[in-house]
Amino acid sequence: MDNYQYIIGSLPYLVLDYSGQSFSYKAFAGQIKEGLSKKDLRLVDWLEFSMQEEHLTSHFYRGASKSKCRFIREYFTFDHKIRNIQVKFLSKKLGKDENLYTVGTPDTEFEEYPELMRVLENPNVIEREQSLDHLRWDKISGITTYNYFDIDVILAFLAKAKIVQRWIDMDKAAGAKLFEQFVGEVRGTFNGINF
Repeated sequence: MDNYQYIIGSLPYLVLDYSGQSFSYKAFAGQIKEGLSKKDLRLVDWLEFSMQEEHLTSHFYRGASKSKCRFIREYFTFDHKIRNIQVKFLSKKLGKDENLYTVGTPDTEFEEYPELMRVLENPNVIEREQSLDHLRWDKISGITTYNYFDIDVILAFLAKAKIVQRWIDMDKAAGAKLFEQFVGEVRGTFNGINF
């Protein structure tokens, strides 16, 4: 097991506050990657691969569920559940067959399910997205509660850093685009599929 005390000790404390912070995911990720073993660098690559929506397929989630890395396994199991429940919720709202759009079978047997359903009921798009990111943030913290100087802590930092970067990048134009995306969903379009 690699000992990453120096890397972890130099990481900044991240706060999810949705306001204009000065932070660069790319800069921090680059610095972190320089100190990782080849094996752990592949785990960071796996995490970054998942940051592109088109990669989140059943093949991806199946691979993540078999990962030897606890963070990858647990975080993407959670992410898979959230995304499937979102699709199920939207399908029900639109009167569509959820089985056509979910990846695997939606799992409602998890601790955060009641809170997730409360979040999805919120009609305010921005608040709903913020609450979804809070659920992810809390899950990331929970996975690494008893980890201190290992790759799971680094992966957790990078996953949180990506969430922070998303909100830093969310200017008025990005906010308008997000709003259009949700309007498109309500009109019957989801992931490029016309209902």
